[in-house]
Amino acid sequence: MATDALIEFSGFWAAYRTEPVLRDIDWQWLPGQQWAILGANGAGKSALADAVCDKLKAQRGDCQWQTGLDPKHDIMQLSFELHKKLIEHDKRFDNSNEREDANDIGTRVGDFILQGAAPCERFQALITRCHIEHILDHGIRFISTGESRKAMLAQALLAQPRCLIIDNPYEGLDLASQQELRELLNEILASDLPVLLLLQDSEQIPNGISHILELDHGCIHTSGEREATLPKLLKETEAFEMRELPPAPERSYELDPNEALFELRHVDVSYNEEAILTDINWQLQPGQHCHIMGPNGAGKSTLLSMICGDNHKAYGQDISLFGKKRGSGESIWEIKQKFGLVNTQLQLNHVKRMKVKEVVASGLFDTVGLYDNCAGKQKGIVEQWLHYAGLDDIASHRFEQLSFGQQRLALLARAMVKSPLILILDEPCLGLDHAHRTHILRLVDQIAESGRSHILYVSHVAEEVPSCINQRLTLSPHNKGGYTAELTDR
Repeated sequence: MATDALIEFSGFWAAYRTEPVLRDIDWQWLPGQQWAILGANGAGKSALADAVCDKLKAQRGDCQWQTGLDPKHDIMQLSFELHKKLIEHDKRFDNSNEREDANDIGTRVGDFILQGAAPCERFQALITRCHIEHILDHGIRFISTGESRKAMLAQALLAQPRCLIIDNPYEGLDLASQQELRELLNEILASDLPVLLLLQDSEQIPNGISHILELDHGCIHTSGEREATLPKLLKETEAFEMRELPPAPERSYELDPNEALFELRHVDVSYNEEAILTDINWQLQPGQHCHIMGPNGAGKSTLLSMICGDNHKAYGQDISLFGKKRGSGESIWEIKQKFGLVNTQLQLNHVKRMKVKEVVASGLFDTVGLYDNCAGKQKGIVEQWLHYAGLDDIASHRFEQLSFGQQRLALLARAMVKSPLILILDEPCLGLDHAHRTHILRLVDQIAESGRSHILYVSHVAEEVPSCINQRLTLSPHNKGGYTAELTDR
């Protein structure tokens, strides 16, 4: 049956496998309407977007698209899942082991945006408007979360779809980039391109949005014109139980309590003669917890990789870790056992079909997949952290079945199972609703207060950090190129 709407849902029910995610959806998207879809983590926003694109089929009810509108080709969806697929594709075809330089950067950002087309005036205008000229030759796997969002938006606009869906557009962007994106989004919303934005917070709604739909546990709570709908939006009510920390296991090593945990002296990092970090001087003393800030592309992830063992650029530099000069004979595993890590890359790279308890247990072995058996005392530790994170009832569920917020809690448990001296949290609240964000911050403060782990917390939002923070590192432009560290006490 034909419809005048771009898409129309009637009594639409759908599930991922056996878990219902949308219930009795009656909604239509008419030409000329610009929609924002609101809801907490797990409310069904991504499921609705998948249904709009015909990726999620109806178990009951119906959906119709406008005559001539092909949802799989004419509707473009920018999301965390798209970013994940890009990384999986490049990892699958990575041939670093066969190259003399041992470095396969994979798909270049410029090639991803162009998708085989030749550069044109519109391409140049878009990359300038999105401020990504400087990363066109970088591999899509190796740019920051914020930069990847800009690249995906440029690629979508160049493709000129008939409808555009953007999931959490502001997440991962520094304040300047957020403002640039707001201006760009309002330009798009004022055009003839129909847009659907998935948002966590009503305060993020751009001026150009005309209609709002709010989901709650897969059902429509309210829907309609912007001004009529805003007063009806749900107020945040969900709260999470705070549980007692698991007992701290004995560590197989001892450290001098009067010595810095790490120290970097005049550290420089460059790639292909392009300066990334310049003259970095930084030390973390026992009892310190640091908030790390800097614009997208400033090198925050590079800086962290210099201390936790993942960056070959650390060798030959003046870096001390836990009282030893870096490169003085320690193994990479001796370094890694002292660090726990939560970041978006772990969420992007998790092994498919792994159970939640396996993801948490993999933290004991510093693997992305679980390649060792976990039994006895180790199994007990995993179970304790699953309980602490509130995941014990869904421990046997597959990781990809969890809501975005639950996945972050699982990654926090994964990082803590080995009782790390330093817990690195790289944008841990990215993509989380207010309730999950508040809960993560409270858990981090509880961990810091216990004295078992020191916190390195990366976030663009200065006000959204744990209370334990007592040191701030800001990456600022250096007059010789790249970024340098400015340290202050909070």
